[in-house]
Amino acid sequence: NRSSPSTMMNQRASQSSWWQRLATIGSCVGSSNYLPHYLFFITANHHRKMQCILLGIASPSPDTDETLWCLVTRQVTHINDTTILTWVNSSTASDEDQQGQRTLLLCAIISDDDVTSSITDDVVNAVSTAAERNAELWATAPAILPLRPVDGYDRYIKYHNSISSDILKESSWAKQTMKEYGLFFHSALVDKSTVDELREEIMSEIKLTEDLIRLHHPEINIGTDFISFKEIGSRGNERFDLLLLEQTNIREIIEKRVVQLISPVVESILGSNEVDFDLSVVYSKPGAPDQGWHADGDHQKGAEDVRWHIDGWKSHLADAYALCVFIPLIDLDDETGYTQFWPASHQSRGLAGFGPVAQITESTFNGVCNAGDAIWYDYRTMHRGMQNCSSKLRPVIQILFRRRWYSETRNYGTVGIAEAKRGTLSECSQHATGAA
Repeated sequence: NRSSPSTMMNQRASQSSWWQRLATIGSCVGSSNYLPHYLFFITANHHRKMQCILLGIASPSPDTDETLWCLVTRQVTHINDTTILTWVNSSTASDEDQQGQRTLLLCAIISDDDVTSSITDDVVNAVSTAAERNAELWATAPAILPLRPVDGYDRYIKYHNSISSDILKESSWAKQTMKEYGLFFHSALVDKSTVDELREEIMSEIKLTEDLIRLHHPEINIGTDFISFKEIGSRGNERFDLLLLEQTNIREIIEKRVVQLISPVVESILGSNEVDFDLSVVYSKPGAPDQGWHADGDHQKGAEDVRWHIDGWKSHLADAYALCVFIPLIDLDDETGYTQFWPASHQSRGLAGFGPVAQITESTFNGVCNAGDAIWYDYRTMHRGMQNCSSKLRPVIQILFRRRWYSETRNYGTVGIAEAKRGTLSECSQHATGAA
C-alpha cells in the first residue's frame, strides 16, 4: 500500500514551494551524526559514478531515531550487484510539508557504474521496507553535504574556556576547527571602549563616502542601484562593503589592537607567516533583505577538496588561502540581523549553489552575537547576510587575512568614486562581479 517513490516525489513537489525551489538546483541536503563524525572513509573509483542521497523518515523521538538508523544501515547496503550504499550520517529536521513533523534524515553515498533515477527510487523503496514506514527522497547532490551534528554546533565551533582570550594560545584548536567546520566563534575579541571608538569612526567614514558618491554621481540611488567602485561595492539592496584603503585611524586601531594580537593564530591557520590583510566595513541599512548564499572566494584551481573522502578534511582538503574575521560594532539579534553560515561548506567546490539546502535541513549556524565578538571563517565557507528589520544601521568590521600571493580582485571595482564619469553606472559596474 506504500506510494511509489516517484509518486511521493510528485506529491511533495506539488505541496511545497521549498521543494519546487530546491528542485531547480537539483538537490536538498542536511543531517548530522549518530555515529562518530564521518565514521566511514571512501576512496572514489574514477570508473564509477558517485552521488549523495538524503532521505527523510517520520520519527517521533531520539530512541526511534537510533532504531531506524540501525535497521536501515544494516539492511540496506546494496541495491543490486553493482549499486553500493555507504551510510554517512543522520540528523533531524522539521518537515514543513507535514505540519512540522519531526523527521529523521538519513544520508548515504551511492556508488554505481551509472547512477540513475530508477536506482534512487530503488533506494527509497529499500529504506521504506527496512524501516517499515514511508521514506521520502529529500535530496541528491554531487558532493558530500555538510550536516549539523546531533548535539548542535556550539560544542564544536565555540571555544569552551572560561577565559576567551585563551583561544589565542590554542592555535592547534583554531586550526583544526577551521579545517573541519570552516569557522569558529570567538567571544569578546574587542573591548567595549574600542568598539565604541571604532563605531564612531566608521559611521563618519560611511557618511563621507556616501556624500562623495552623491557629489560625483547624483544619478545614483544609493541603496537600490548596483554600484562597484574601488572604494565601495553594493552587496544587494541597502547592503554595502566599504573598503578602508587609506591609513586611517580605524586601520591603526585595528592593526594595533586586533591584528597584532591574533596574527600568530592566523599564520597557523593559513600555514604561512607571509600574510597580508585588507580592512573593510560591511554595513546593512534598515530594510536590507536576506542576502543570497555565497562564498567570498573560490576553491583555487588545482587545489584539492574532500571529493568523496568522508574524512577528507583531515588529509585531502587544501589549506585555507584566506580567512575573514567579522567583528560587529553593535549587538546582533533577530531584529538587526546577523550573518548566517553553513558550517563545513568550504569542504567541496561541488556545493556551490546548494545554500538553500542548509535552511530546510536546519544545518545553519546563526551569527547572533555581541558587539566586539568575532566570527572567523574560511574564505570558501558559504554564508549570507540576514535582513535588517531594525531602525539601526548594522556595521561589521571585516578583516580579510590572505596569503601574500592572493589578491582580491572580484569583490570591488577598479574605478574610484571621483574618477568615474558621471552618469555611467554601467561603466562602474562592469569591472566587478561582486559577491551577491
